[in-house]
Amino acid sequence: MEYLQFNIESWPWKIAVVVALLGMREFVRLLSPKEASGEHGETSKWLVETIDSAAIAIGLVLFIIQPFILQAFFIPTGSMEDTLRVGDRLLVSKMVYRLKEPKFQDVVVFKAPPAANNPPNTDFIKRLMGTPGDTVEIKDRQMYRNGKPVKEIYTKWSDPSSLGSTGAPDEGGLGSGGPRFSYDMKIVGGAVYSRDYLGPNEPGRWQKNGVGAAEDDQAAITNAPPGKVPPGQYLFLGDHRSNSNDGHVWGFTPRDNIVGKAIAVFWPPTRLGLVDRMSLYPRKP
Repeated sequence: MEYLQFNIESWPWKIAVVVALLGMREFVRLLSPKEASGEHGETSKWLVETIDSAAIAIGLVLFIIQPFILQAFFIPTGSMEDTLRVGDRLLVSKMVYRLKEPKFQDVVVFKAPPAANNPPNTDFIKRLMGTPGDTVEIKDRQMYRNGKPVKEIYTKWSDPSSLGSTGAPDEGGLGSGGPRFSYDMKIVGGAVYSRDYLGPNEPGRWQKNGVGAAEDDQAAITNAPPGKVPPGQYLFLGDHRSNSNDGHVWGFTPRDNIVGKAIAVFWPPTRLGLVDRMSLYPRKP
């Protein structure tokens, strides 16, 4: 799994949690001893008030804050190293993209599109590298946006030998699954094509959604000018470029799939910090 949520997601579970707290409140109220005046004792009153406060607080978190404002997530894979690392827990703002559009190079949580070959509603976290209307291209580790090279201090390229005996990264859906020294990527005819390098100056075949393009199309794709990201679509890439199941493999993500912007890592304490700052000043292991 690419990206694992750290929350209770389904509405039935949320309702069940609040109902359980209210049931506990009634249980305490009914079974607590009464004083001679017929009133419940101070201890039982305190317990009921505490449970009431907890129910209100948890209800606010589950029904207001988590769905619409702020949510916590857990990072299980290395596709965003070294910006984000395995085991990081971070806060994601769901409100920010209700007020403005996602911005180039934002670190974004989104629902994986079907082409990513993950279970429905799987959450991914990647960096936004192509907004609608952008011309985006990668030539052997160098990214170009609207014809200009992009300086990317946050990216990481692993030696294929570090990815295991077969060179396969830790995520599924990466085309051939073989070792990748680097890759080229371009948009042609409204689709994303990429080709892996097995070594310096050793480009492979162009592929789309992990399937090789026809032999007759290989030269045409190589010679085609880079196209634009379609309206309403976004291109996401992992910072750990040689170890990420992302848009260079399966293409674009629609606007409706975007969940929110990664704001800050809150755990472990040694990793505490703002994600935007971590992008500017990556911390090496």
